[in-house]
Amino acid sequence: MGDTSSNVPAFRIQRRGLFQAGAAGAVAASLAGCAALDEGPDGTAAGSDELADLLPTYTPYEGGIEPDLPGQPDGTVTPGFLSRPAEPVTAVTEPVMTTGEDITAITPLWNPTPPGLPDNSYFTAVNEILGGTVVFSIADGNNYLDKITTTLASGDVPDMFQIPGWEIVNISDFGEAANELFADLSPYLAGDKAAKDYPLLASYPTAAWAMGVFGGKLLGIPWERSPYTNALFARQDILDELGLEHPTNLDELLAIAEEVNDPSKNRWAFASLDQTIQEAMGVPTLWKVEDGKLVHKFETEAFAAAIAFTRNAFDKGLVHPDYVADRNTNSKEIIGSGQAVFYEDGLGAWHEMFATYRNVEGFNLQIVNPLAREAGATPTIWRDDPAGMFTFIKKDLSEERIKECLRLSNWCSTPFGTVEADLVSDGVEGVHFTVDAEGVPQRTELGQTEVAPTYMFLSGRSNANNKFQYPGMVERLHEWETNAAPFLDPSPFQGLRVEMPSDLSAENEPMKDAHHEIYRGQRDVAAWATIVDDWRAKVGDSAREYYTKVAEDNDRL
Repeated sequence: MGDTSSNVPAFRIQRRGLFQAGAAGAVAASLAGCAALDEGPDGTAAGSDELADLLPTYTPYEGGIEPDLPGQPDGTVTPGFLSRPAEPVTAVTEPVMTTGEDITAITPLWNPTPPGLPDNSYFTAVNEILGGTVVFSIADGNNYLDKITTTLASGDVPDMFQIPGWEIVNISDFGEAANELFADLSPYLAGDKAAKDYPLLASYPTAAWAMGVFGGKLLGIPWERSPYTNALFARQDILDELGLEHPTNLDELLAIAEEVNDPSKNRWAFASLDQTIQEAMGVPTLWKVEDGKLVHKFETEAFAAAIAFTRNAFDKGLVHPDYVADRNTNSKEIIGSGQAVFYEDGLGAWHEMFATYRNVEGFNLQIVNPLAREAGATPTIWRDDPAGMFTFIKKDLSEERIKECLRLSNWCSTPFGTVEADLVSDGVEGVHFTVDAEGVPQRTELGQTEVAPTYMFLSGRSNANNKFQYPGMVERLHEWETNAAPFLDPSPFQGLRVEMPSDLSAENEPMKDAHHEIYRGQRDVAAWATIVDDWRAKVGDSAREYYTKVAEDNDRL
């Protein structure tokens, strides 16, 4: 999620589990609006004209700074910035809040809650620029689903409500509730309307906007994200100490794991292990086509092979005992303390780990290129949804109030290199942050207390690879994405806005529990075949029927 990822919990990849495996369209939507979207720079749609008519026309924002390392229009490679501009540009000059009324908002936070108004100079400064007051109700991100469900059930929603997609998949009938409570944004944004009135919102890819369609209406302002769900990371300092190179395939990974594993020194090979092996084996994101028919990931030989490989790593004692005991353990702490060499996490975790463990002597975490099953083979990189979080606007607001909320969202969308982005991210220069000799913003003591991710959750922001404060990270991440892009899953549902049947979604967590039980020796490897047969009889075959119709209707089969 670009420069926003430091504020969104990287552990969400683990929490979402197999919910994210439905990345072709796991969150609630209506098939009435299903269409094949072209994710290219023109933002056009093929298939259903109905969905295309709901969305803004993709219009690149021309007022920002040029990246040092160019990205790809399809989002597979994020533009890289090697420094902060000496003079950030101003992106929004017109008034934002003009009605004289407060805007209420519910947003999540995975950090300590800052002081509220009137005791927070950060909020005061931003509100002064906006010309009005945003009143935040900040909820604990770790228990955010509870806040969402109780608020939706009450029907008393705020003017603006940030709801992550990984929580939406856990809410039954979300589309129905959303249509009752949140405003249809198409009358304000469809076609060229966004480019005229909200140009920063118009700069989001068409595919990201399509994810904001629920029940056949454009309800959610999307937060664009890169397509990569996970990566393998290594304690480079430990590998260097032992004279070891990065693995390129699973055979090499296992050999290196056995070499670095030394429980007598309180060091294991893996702090976590799961998706990396599946991708290396060639497991699809969700479905693949074989002989003209859809095959679910659970049914593939590759998935069974991944389970067997991972079980072998567990049996060999290569996995940290805390992760063996609890797959939801904090693997970051295990890696940060040097008790393991490899772990998997979202891309945003990389710079988070450097920030957290910057005072640990010698700490050096590096990203590992996608692994192949064996020498000469190629992996399948799971493709994530083009948007992961959504901002909703209350339905019964007046037209002018909805426009005001959209102006606020547009302002909060300002990209890296702008005055507004600095203000949203770090507050007021000289008060909440200073810029060091390397051009890196550094929070003051007041900034550390008062500045928190809040306004940024009222919209999204174009992806930016800009963690230049960590030497080599921008270049290496750009290189990693360039390397990984050709291996992204060519899903038969790529670009389709598809609703996952609720019964299929409900079985994802039990299936994840099942294969993790196999990893840990609580079930035999051979049990997987029977588990899949039971899953197929319960939901798999009916889900295949459902997805087959979607694929046929959109000329994918």
